[in-house]
Amino acid sequence: MRTAPDSASRAIRDYFSSPNWRTPPEADLLAVILRELMEAGEPATNNAIIARVIDKLKVEGDEMQLQRYGTLLTQLIGTQPEG
Repeated sequence: MRTAPDSASRAIRDYFSSPNWRTPPEADLLAVILRELMEAGEPATNNAIIARVIDKLKVEGDEMQLQRYGTLLTQLIGTQPEG
């Protein structure tokens, strides 16, 4: 009986297809940073990404962008493995 996985798949698809669902703005920033790292031939490690976000915070003048970078940095630091 495969009704549960089908209904779960449908629910997930419907959620992401909803006009109310929006990509978090931090995801766009992260995508840009990852692209920059790959273009530079640098590894996309947590430390490299965090360092790049900090570099961007140092030069960004737009308050909204500063908040977005700050939120992204908080999320990245919150996902650091312990140990």
